[in-house]
Amino acid sequence: MKHSRVKLSKCRVILFDLEFYVPEAGRDKSGFCYNPWDKRCKLIGGSFLPANPEKDLSKTSNNPKRKVKSFWLWDYKSERELLEAIYKLLRTTCGLVINAHEGRVSPIMCGIGISSSDVPILFELFKRYKILSNAEAFEFQNMFRILDISQLSIATFNNSNDFLYPKTKSLILQKYMPGKKFESGKSVWDLYDANEYDSIVDRVIDEVMCTHQCYLEIVEDIRKFKALEVSEKKRVKLAEKLALENAEAMG
Repeated sequence: MKHSRVKLSKCRVILFDLEFYVPEAGRDKSGFCYNPWDKRCKLIGGSFLPANPEKDLSKTSNNPKRKVKSFWLWDYKSERELLEAIYKLLRTTCGLVINAHEGRVSPIMCGIGISSSDVPILFELFKRYKILSNAEAFEFQNMFRILDISQLSIATFNNSNDFLYPKTKSLILQKYMPGKKFESGKSVWDLYDANEYDSIVDRVIDEVMCTHQCYLEIVEDIRKFKALEVSEKKRVKLAEKLALENAEAMG
């Protein structure tokens, strides 16, 4: 793709985080307890930052936090209405990007660990509540590209073996935001049971802004890697030139 075809002001990176609720009876298994097809479970909601690469994705961006849009179950009559609101945001953002580029560029969904949780869950819920048919959900999901920080960050860590594995949120934060920690997502269940909604909202918005910060740090790392690569190529080229000159002088 030629860079000239990309209109950065019309591109969007949707940084987001979702929270889910699992009733006590479903918390006895290890791993990810939430299942979008289990009617006992709930989507509590989430926060979304549809970032404009020109304005919102640099360390000098003017308060991107103010552009975060949040959707919470307690603000809607039903889970279906909550999902319809999220769908509307995604559809609107998708239309902006796709139309501006005649389908050549897609909006990006970005988060930590979203490729195995948040993204598939959303589209399963769109199907479950018949907001989209199975075929429509597949087509809509394919309009996006997924940028999972847990996978993207692999190359920024030292890997002692040949087994590449997505990095956890705690490791990523430890590297890029030392001292920053989040309790397990399961702690949200207790907050929800206690009706401590403000604490859930603050936590999720904070997670989105941490994702934003990690995104910026990884971009900076990539630029450093490329600068080192260029420097190494120059060094090798200079060494080859000197070796040739020495060989000619001795010849």
